Amino acid sequence: MNKKLLCISTNWPEANATAAGVRMHELLAIFMSHGFKTTFLATSNHLEGQLALKEKGIITQQILVNDASFDLLLKEIEPDVVLFDRFISEEQFGWRVRDILPNAVTILDTEDLHCLRTLREEQTISYINEHKDAPYALFHHPTDLVHLNSKGQTKRELSSILRCDLNLVVSSFEMTVLVDHFKVPPHLCLLLPITYQKQHLLAHRASRDYKERSGYFFIGNGLHKPNIDAIKCLYFSIWPLIKKQHKLAEIYIYGAYLPQQIKELHKPNIGFHIIGAVKDVKAPFNKHKINLVPLRFGAGIKGKILEGFVYGCPHITTAIGKEGMDYTMNWPGKVANESLEFAQKAVSLYHDEFNWQILKSEGYKFIDQFFERSIHEIKYLDSLSKTLNNLADHRVKNFMGSLLKEQQFQASKYMSLWITEKNKNT
Repeated sequence: MNKKLLCISTNWPEANATAAGVRMHELLAIFMSHGFKTTFLATSNHLEGQLALKEKGIITQQILVNDASFDLLLKEIEPDVVLFDRFISEEQFGWRVRDILPNAVTILDTEDLHCLRTLREEQTISYINEHKDAPYALFHHPTDLVHLNSKGQTKRELSSILRCDLNLVVSSFEMTVLVDHFKVPPHLCLLLPITYQKQHLLAHRASRDYKERSGYFFIGNGLHKPNIDAIKCLYFSIWPLIKKQHKLAEIYIYGAYLPQQIKELHKPNIGFHIIGAVKDVKAPFNKHKINLVPLRFGAGIKGKILEGFVYGCPHITTAIGKEGMDYTMNWPGKVANESLEFAQKAVSLYHDEFNWQILKSEGYKFIDQFFERSIHEIKYLDSLSKTLNNLADHRVKNFMGSLLKEQQFQASKYMSLWITEKNKNT
């Protein structure tokens, strides 16, 4: 296409630390494989993931919020497409992009619906407060979407979505929430999950088999609250039940940025091992037998489950864990929403080579059928091309978006301008 892409984020994506990092690297790869010259700007001064972008030929630069230097950058880069990494980035920089580059296509990668995840976190905290005797027992609390409507975060997130020309949604459930519940125009939303190149999927079919593996494991970034809650569920509620049935059981907890409260759960005497960050994300999936994913809240789709399919490691998860990915009646994993059932299914699968092999095989089929990159890439590029070539008509169909771009609805813009002027005088 010989066009320019500008990506704006609050973070540098880390493919070995987070599912969001895997997602962003895949998105950038799609653009670059079709000729987009790519620049990535981030406000974060935590530069861990910046080098990996540079190694791929991506221009990178740290930027400041509420600073007019960003305007000069926009004029210098002149991108055809601007990709916002989550709605906070669009709030901070979207108005500047539209003021200076009114004809640039704006895309929001939602990653997941933050308002949905926050509501579920509030429900989980309420459950913990009400069940002092067993605060980390698993539970399944169906989300009443009406509760989302009055939330300030919901209104902010929906405003960002409506202001953008195209929104990338990872979860089929969240697509339904946006289009059916919030009535977001369908032409603004595109289902684009985390994807994997075919050669990557095929390269890992020779992973270790059942008898070469041992132990249970969990992997998750410590900066992500659902992961911290899941580790506590494992330690306080599920692991004692597993040990009663499987006395020699060992579990290994992997993840970057694990907080001190989690490090203190390192108790080798009960088989509970806190390992921390891992350089090679595929290592735990190849080394261990069962992937335990006891998520009680969250949104989007779960990279730790998809990685399990890629590397042939069966899992036990919850209804929240598989949400947005249940494209088939025969889910290639085990699901439980109560601690005893979760533990029983984990131990049973651990000792059942026949069913373990079936789930491993079904996981391969599932990831190939629904998450192989080329399946989604064609649809995505077609949608992007139509938007680029018919931008005026595309925007005419989005009246609410045009309304939210009007001056009286741009409080964030004028607050930012005030701060910018204030900073000049200090």
